Amino acid sequence: MRIPELLAPVGSMEHLKVAINAGASSVYLSGKDYGARKYATNFTLDEINDAVNIAHLHNVRVYVTVNTLIKQDELEDVINYLSDLYAIGVDAVLVQDLGLVDLINRHLPNLKVHASTQMTCENQLKLDYLESKGIKRVVLPREMRKEEIKNLKTNMELEIFAHGALCYSYSGQCLMSSFKGGRSGNRGTCAQPCRQKYKVSGLEKEDYYLSPCDLSLYDKLKEISELNISCIKIEGRMRNKEYLAIVISNYRKALNKLKSGKKIESEEISLVFNRGFVEGQFSKTSKRSIRPGHVGLKIGKVISSGKNQIAVRLNDDLKNIPERGDGLLIVKNNNDYGLEISQNPVITTLNHFQKGKNKQIKDLTRKNKVLIIKKVWQNKKSDFNLNESDVYLTKRNNLIKKAREIENKGNSYVKSKLILTFSIKNKFPKLKGRITLANHKEIECEVVGNTPFEKPLKKSVAKETIQKQLSKVDNYPYQITQINVNYDGTLFIPISKINELRRNLFEKLEREIADSYKHESKKIKLDLKESKKENRSANISFYTNNLTHLKNIKNVKRVYLEIPPENDNPNINEKENYNLNYMISFLKEAYEISYDKDYKLIWKWPDITHDKLIKVLNKVRGILNNMNYNIPIMSNNFKGDYGPYSMNITNSQTIESLDNYRILTISPELTKKDYEGIITYSNPDKIELLVQGSVELMKTRYPLLYKKEIKQLNDNSKFYLIDGKNNAYPIHKSISCEELILFNSEELSLLKEIAHLKDIGFCNFSIDGRWKGDDCCNLINIYNSALKGEINEKELLKYSPKNTFGNYK
Repeated sequence: MRIPELLAPVGSMEHLKVAINAGASSVYLSGKDYGARKYATNFTLDEINDAVNIAHLHNVRVYVTVNTLIKQDELEDVINYLSDLYAIGVDAVLVQDLGLVDLINRHLPNLKVHASTQMTCENQLKLDYLESKGIKRVVLPREMRKEEIKNLKTNMELEIFAHGALCYSYSGQCLMSSFKGGRSGNRGTCAQPCRQKYKVSGLEKEDYYLSPCDLSLYDKLKEISELNISCIKIEGRMRNKEYLAIVISNYRKALNKLKSGKKIESEEISLVFNRGFVEGQFSKTSKRSIRPGHVGLKIGKVISSGKNQIAVRLNDDLKNIPERGDGLLIVKNNNDYGLEISQNPVITTLNHFQKGKNKQIKDLTRKNKVLIIKKVWQNKKSDFNLNESDVYLTKRNNLIKKAREIENKGNSYVKSKLILTFSIKNKFPKLKGRITLANHKEIECEVVGNTPFEKPLKKSVAKETIQKQLSKVDNYPYQITQINVNYDGTLFIPISKINELRRNLFEKLEREIADSYKHESKKIKLDLKESKKENRSANISFYTNNLTHLKNIKNVKRVYLEIPPENDNPNINEKENYNLNYMISFLKEAYEISYDKDYKLIWKWPDITHDKLIKVLNKVRGILNNMNYNIPIMSNNFKGDYGPYSMNITNSQTIESLDNYRILTISPELTKKDYEGIITYSNPDKIELLVQGSVELMKTRYPLLYKKEIKQLNDNSKFYLIDGKNNAYPIHKSISCEELILFNSEELSLLKEIAHLKDIGFCNFSIDGRWKGDDCCNLINIYNSALKGEINEKELLKYSPKNTFGNYK
C-alpha cells in the first residue's frame, strides 16, 4: 500500500503555518502573477523565499503555480520569474502552457515541472507526450474515473484532487467567465458564472444547474492508496484558516491510519466550507449544490416550529450535537433560513417531546434525540414554514477553537533526525550537528562557544546537565536521536552559555537547510525571431457536422467534419454505447461527397477523448484506412495533424513546440493586441483564427438535469440554458455520449477586422457552422468577399443576428 503525499493549498503566510502544523506533506502557492487564483492574497517573491525556507525546515515541499496561459509579450518576464523561483529553491512549478514547458527545458532544465489540471490531460496519448517533454508529475482532471486512472501507464507521478470545489466544466476547457464577464479562468480571474442560477428551456424552475456539490474522497482513501497515485490535492487557496486546519488534519489522520488497516470517520470536514459533498466522477456520481455558498453538516429535520422555539429531530449517528454559539441553516425547497443558537439548547428524546416533557438528557449517544432551540428577538423571522425542513450545522465554535490550537501549537508531520556531539576544544565548548532531512539529504555543521570552561569555584557542571540542556529542541522540527557528550564533568560554565550554543547550532542548521535547496540566479534573454512578412493568399476553413453542408460548400480550403451523436438530446445518457457502423457510414458518405470537391476533408475528433473513446475512434479510422478512405485528423491530443482552439494556444512558443501539427487554431480568448503579438513571431501558414461561430464555453462530464426534471420537460427539440438576462446558450452532446458542450449565446464575429488581420499576416481563417441550418454556408461567401475588401454587415445579420467581438476588443 502506498500512502500518497498530502498536498495543501496555501493562500498566505498564515495559511502556510496552518498547513504545516496540520500535517501537510507539501503545499502549493502562487506569486502575484501567473497563478490560477489571482484573487487570493498570494505571495511576493520575498515571501515565496521565506515560505520555501520555512517549509523546507519542516520537510514540506513547495510547489508554485504558474498555471495560466502565457501571452506573447509575457514570455520573457515569466521565464525570468521562473528563474527566480528556481534560485529560491522551489520543489516544482505547476504549468498549463505547453510553450512554457519548452522554455523551461531550454533555459532551466533542472527545474521540475508538474502539468497543471488546466492542461486537461485525460488520456494516455497526452500522458505520453508530456512524459516525452520531461514533465515529472501530471495533475489529472477531476473528471477521471477510478478505472480510467488505474489503466494509465506512465513513469510520471500522478496527482488527483481529493477534496474541494468541483467545476462543472473540465478545467482548462471553460471560456464562460471569459466570454460572459471578461474574466478568464485560464488567466486566473474566473468570475464563477457557474455558481449563478439559470433556467433550462422547457422547465420553469430556476436552479444552480452548473454548480456541483464539492468533492470529497475522504471515504475513498484506501482505494486511492491502491492505485498508482502519488499525491492527493486539497483545493482551497481562497478558503479560511479553519477550513485548512480541519480538512488537512482530518485527511492526515485518515492517511496515517491506512497502514494499520483502520478507517476513521469524520463529521468535522462537513463543518467547514462545503456545498454538500459528492465523490464525483471518481465514483461516477454527481449532485447539484442547493446553494452557491456554505451548506455545512446535515444534522436532521424540523419536526415542529413555533413563535418561540424550533424542534429538530437529530440524525441518530450525529456526533456533533449543536451548542450555544453554533450556527444553523434551515433549508426547504428553494428557501433557507439561518440563525445562531443564542441560548443553551435542550436535548431531549422524541418520546419526551411528543408528551410535552422537554427534559434534558445526559446520554447524548441515545437514539431518537430532539434538539429544541429557543428563538430570540435578535433572529429575523423566517418567511416560510420551517416544518419538514432539512437542518444543517454551519458553524461549530469548538471547531474554531481546535483550528486555532492547530495553528498555534501544532508541529510538522515529518521531523528531521538530528545527532549532536558535544566536546571541548581549547577550553571552549563545541557543538556539532548532523541532520538528516526527510529527503535523505544530510547536512553537517558546528559552532564554538565564546565563553571558556573554567575550574569550578563551588560546583562543576555535570555531564547529565549538559545532555539535558542539549536535548531541548525549542520550536524547531528536529527529532534528536542521539547526543554524544565528550566531557568528564569536572569544569564549570554558565548553563545559559550551553543554551546559547544549542540555539546557535540550530539557527546555523536552519540556514544550511535553506541554502541546500538554493540555486544560482540568472537573467534570461529570449531570442525570439520575427516571422518573414510575405504576401500570402488568404483562405477559409469551415466546421460542420452536417452532410448536407458538404454538398453545398464552395470556396473553402479545409472542412473540419465532426460526427454528431445519433441522438443529440443532452438528457439521454447512452453510457458510451458507441455505434461503430453509424460512425463508419457517416464518414464514408462524407468522404464520397467530398471526393471531387475543392476542399480538404478533415475529421474533427471531440475535444475530450478519454481512452475508451480513443480506442473506438482508432478502430473506426483503421477500418476506413483499410477501405482506402484516408482522412486527416483534427485533435488536441498534442500529436496530430490539425489542432482545435481548445488547445489554448496563446503564444508562438506553444506553436513552435507542437511542431508535428500542420495547422493550429489559436485561442479565441486573445485580444487584438495579442493577435498582433503572436503573428509577429509565428509562421502564418501554421496558425488559424476562428472569425465566425458560436464558441464552446464549457465541456462537461456532468449531467445538466436529473430524471425527475427530465420528465417535466415541455420541449426536447431544442435545448438551451438561459441566464438572468434571458440569453440562451445552446447545449449539444459529444459523440462520446457523455460529454455535453455549452455554446455561447452570441456568435463570435470578426468580419469588421478581417482586413486588419489579413494585413498583419494572418492567412487562415475559420467559420464554425456546426449545429446550424443549410443557409449558414452563405457565411463563406460573406467572408470571402471580406477578404477582397467588401464588408457586408447587413448580409451577415441574415444568417447570424447576434454577434460579439468577444475578447478581441
